Amino acid sequence: MQSRWKGGIDYGLGTIYAIVTAILIAIQEPFSALAARTLTSMDFLALTQLALLFSLPILLAQEKSRRDFAAILLDTRHWPKLAIIFLVGVAGLELYDVGLSSAHPIITAAVLNLSPFWATLVAFAFSRRSISVPAPVFMASFVVAFCGTMAIAWSQIDVDNRVLTHDVIFNLVHSRWIYALPMPAFFALSGTLVYEWFPDFDERAAISANFAVSATLLMPAAAISLEFERQSSLTEQSAAAIAMLLVGTLAAAAAGRLFYQLALTATRNDNGYVTMFFLLIPGISALISLPLSRWIPTLTFVPGPAFVLGLACVSLPLALLSFVSRRARTAVPGALNDEAQGAGVAGRQ
Repeated sequence: MQSRWKGGIDYGLGTIYAIVTAILIAIQEPFSALAARTLTSMDFLALTQLALLFSLPILLAQEKSRRDFAAILLDTRHWPKLAIIFLVGVAGLELYDVGLSSAHPIITAAVLNLSPFWATLVAFAFSRRSISVPAPVFMASFVVAFCGTMAIAWSQIDVDNRVLTHDVIFNLVHSRWIYALPMPAFFALSGTLVYEWFPDFDERAAISANFAVSATLLMPAAAISLEFERQSSLTEQSAAAIAMLLVGTLAAAAAGRLFYQLALTATRNDNGYVTMFFLLIPGISALISLPLSRWIPTLTFVPGPAFVLGLACVSLPLALLSFVSRRARTAVPGALNDEAQGAGVAGRQ
């Protein structure tokens, strides 16, 4: 097997993968909106896990991926690692349910958009991987892009600003959002652990192995409580909700997770840099909602200056960050490559 640690850092490729990841993840929210309104929570869970199983033949289409997939699952030394990654994912979902299930959408957006901050800490803590650009440039880009995502989220709630402000403050005081504050760290941690623990395996195989473990453990619990068999027939609306949920899950949880892992490989686990591009997700989701809102009542798209300004505030810092990262990589390729190889050696020890 050829280790993924070999080769230089490619921020150009990593940027492309990160943007593709953002687009794929952005599909999930509008495509899951109808299912969230018409299906029970256990039906929702069962269908998402079913979609992950459907993705396995696609992810494992190559012989190398199938060979690595079998090598991971059949080697008992990898089982504790797979179990830990599974528990990390479950912990993140549990924090989301506890902290954000009743939180205002603006608060939810603020918590989720802290991903680059947490991802940077995770990469440094587990891989000793620092960001590739000067810290002031990274922080300035993050602050401006974060404000842009919040402007986008604010612009998509068609309520008077004074009423909206009152609702956000009230919910900020009375909801349990604080429990979900570290939630984005769990998503970043799962990516970093896959990168550190399975460096000699194909990314598709490593992701597929984690999907297989997740579905094996969660599908039986979901099947016990499944509501489908108690329904006499599926309505047109519920069938459409299921189809859209499957498409959204395949795009975000399957393809999106794969491209996220590819971005981490290309940048040698520069998790903070990769997740900075996740700040594009709210704007992309809003644009995807525009055509879907014509036949899904729960979806809306509110155009206006605030949305355009927010999109600009997100896009420009990310373009600057990409330029500075690629320039820094060109200027000192040896230093960055040595750092990446050092992180790889530390991760394997």
